[in-house]
Amino acid sequence: MQDSQKQILEKAANTIRGLAMDGTDTANSGHPGLPLGCAEIGAYLYACGMRHNPANPNWLGRDRFILSAGHGSMLLYSLLHLSGYEMSLEDLMSFRQLDSPTPGHPEYGEAPGVETTTGPLGQGFANAAGIALGNKMMAATFGVEEANLLDGKIFVLAGDGCMMEGITNETGSLAAHLQLDNLIVIYDSNDICLDGPTKETFTEDTSARFRALGWAVEQIDGHNLEEIEKAVHAARERKGQPSLIVAKTTIGKGSPHKQGTSDAHGSPLGEEESKLAKQNLGIPDKKFWVPEDVKEFFKNRQPDFEKYETEWQDRFDKWAQANPEKAEMWVRFENQTLPEDIDEQIRGIEMKPKLAGRKASQGVLQKLHDLVPFLLGGSADLSVSDSTMMKGSGICSANDYSQRNIKFGVREHCMGAMTSGLALQGMTLPFCGTFLTFSDYMRNSIRLACLMGLRVVYQFTHDSILLGEDGPTHQPVEHIPSLRVIPNLTVFRPADTNEVKAAWSWILRKADGPALLALSRQGLPDLPETNVPTDEGVGRGAYILRKGSNPDQIDYCLLATGSEVSLALEVADKLTEDGKSVRVVSFPSWEIFDEQDKAYQDSVLGGKVKQYWSIEAAAEQGWHKYIGRDGHTVAMHSFGASAPGKTVADHFGFTADKILALMKKEA
Repeated sequence: MQDSQKQILEKAANTIRGLAMDGTDTANSGHPGLPLGCAEIGAYLYACGMRHNPANPNWLGRDRFILSAGHGSMLLYSLLHLSGYEMSLEDLMSFRQLDSPTPGHPEYGEAPGVETTTGPLGQGFANAAGIALGNKMMAATFGVEEANLLDGKIFVLAGDGCMMEGITNETGSLAAHLQLDNLIVIYDSNDICLDGPTKETFTEDTSARFRALGWAVEQIDGHNLEEIEKAVHAARERKGQPSLIVAKTTIGKGSPHKQGTSDAHGSPLGEEESKLAKQNLGIPDKKFWVPEDVKEFFKNRQPDFEKYETEWQDRFDKWAQANPEKAEMWVRFENQTLPEDIDEQIRGIEMKPKLAGRKASQGVLQKLHDLVPFLLGGSADLSVSDSTMMKGSGICSANDYSQRNIKFGVREHCMGAMTSGLALQGMTLPFCGTFLTFSDYMRNSIRLACLMGLRVVYQFTHDSILLGEDGPTHQPVEHIPSLRVIPNLTVFRPADTNEVKAAWSWILRKADGPALLALSRQGLPDLPETNVPTDEGVGRGAYILRKGSNPDQIDYCLLATGSEVSLALEVADKLTEDGKSVRVVSFPSWEIFDEQDKAYQDSVLGGKVKQYWSIEAAAEQGWHKYIGRDGHTVAMHSFGASAPGKTVADHFGFTADKILALMKKEA
C-alpha cells in the first residue's frame, strides 16, 4: 500500500469516526463504539477491498458487505455516504428518527446498499452464508464459474456478541462443510460487550473453534491498513474454505475516557467527550464534517467502481451471446417468471387419495421442480419426514453446487437465516422445512424475513397433537397462533390435497413476503367441497363449504382449519340429521381473509347465526376475532400426550361425539 493511499484512508477512517460520533450525539442514542473501532476496516473495504458500484447497488456481480453487528449502523451509513451511495449528510443527521433511511439498526429496503436487516446478533452472519451459497448454486446452475459472473465475495463484519450466539456456530459449521470460499468474515475482536469486558463471559479460543470447524483463520491488527489489505487479499484468493479474519481493535478508539470500555458500546459519547475525541484524532470540531480531500478521493474512485460493473457486463454479454438459451433462463431466474398456466398445472397434479398434508406438498414439489427451476431448498435433517426432498435433483454439496436440495443438518436457526440469504441473493425462490414445533428454534429468522418482506416458503409438518406417539415435545400447541401474529407472514393450514395445491399456487402467484405451510403428519380425507378454483377458495383465505339447510337462519356456523375441517363436516352431518341448519367454513389463512373486502367477509361469516364455533387442534388465541366474544372454541388448553393419534384426539375432545356433547352442554 502506497503512503499516499494509506494517508487518505486513515483520514477517511477518522472522518467515519467523526460522523459516527455526531450521528449518535445528535440522536442522543446509538452505538458509537464499533464505528470508532472498525473505521479502518470499513474505509479499506469500501474504497479498495470490495468490487461494488454505488451507482447500481443491485448489480448481481457485486461484492457485498453485511454488518452482522448491526448496532454499529453509523459505520455502514457513513461508508455508504462517503463511497457514493444514495445516502446524504442530511440522512446521517436524521439517524434513528422516524421515516429516516438511517434507522437504529440497518433495515433492508430503507437505503440502497443495505444488503439485509441486522441487529439480532448472528443473523447477518447466517444471511451472508445463504447469499454465498446462493451465488455458488447459481454459478453452477448456469455454468458461469469460468466467466466469473457470480464470484462476488460476501464480507461480514461480526462482533463478540455474534460469536457468542449459537446461530454463528451452526452456520460456521455448515459454511465450512460446503466450502463457501466466497464468504469472508471479519471479526471485530475488541474484548468488550455491552455489559462489560468479555473476560467475564467469553474466554474461549474463537480462532481455534473456527479452525476446528474448517475455516481459514488469521489474526490482524484491525487498525493497521496494511495488515487489513494483506488479509483481505489472501481471503479473496483462498479456495475451498471460508475465511475468518480476527481483527483486534479498540472499541471507541480515540475517546480519551471511554475507549476500550463498555461505556463506548451502547451510548453516545456525549458532546464533551466527542469534542475531546476529535481533538485526539485531529478532526475539526465541526458537526458532520467531511474533508474535501476525502470527498475527492471517493469521487475519483467512482470510475473504478463503475469499471467493475462494465467489465462484468462485457463478460456477461459474451457469455450470453455464446449461451442464448441459458441467458434467457438467467432473465427468468432474475424476474422469477412463472408459467402462465401454473395454477392449472398445480391443480392438475394427480395424487393418491387420503394423503397427509406433508405428502401432498411433496407431490406438489415434484411438479414444481420442473415448472419452477429457480425453486430450491431443504430441511434440517428431516427431509424424509417433512417431505421436502425434490426427487428430480440431488443434494447440493461442495462437489456439485448445481443440485437443488440442501441438507442443512440439525441446524434450524442457521437454516432459517440462510434461507433468507438465499432469497437475498436475488435469483432464487427458497423453501425450508422442519417440524412445526421446531419453528421456535428459527423464530427470529422468520421474523426478520417478514420484516424484510422476503419471498421464502416454510414447510412445517407434524402440525398438531394428532401426530400421536411422539408426544408433547413434538406436538405443537401454541405455535400456529404465535406464528399468525407475526406481521407479513401468511400462514396456511390446508385441509386436504386440494387445499395444499391451492396454497402452493397462491404462494407462487401472489405472495409478496414469507409464507408458511402447516401440514399434517396423518392422512387426510379428500373433501369434494374443497375442489373449487384457487381464487374462490383458499385464495380468499376462508370460504364456505356448506351453506346450511336454511342459509338465512344458521343454527351453527363452524369454522375450522387443517385436519379439523373434515371433523367439522362430520359434526355438521350429525347436526343436520337433527334438523339444524349448519354452515361450515374452511379457514386455511387468516391473513388472506383479513385482506378481503367487507362484503366478502360478511358473506362468509355474517347473516343470522345463533352460534359460532371454531375447531382447531391448537391454542384458541385469535379465534374470537371471527366468532365473537360469545363464540365457542374447540381448542387445546394444555400440552398434548404420547399415544396413538386417535387416542389423543379422543382424549382432548377432537371427535364428533365429544364436540356434539360439548355443544349440547353449551346450548
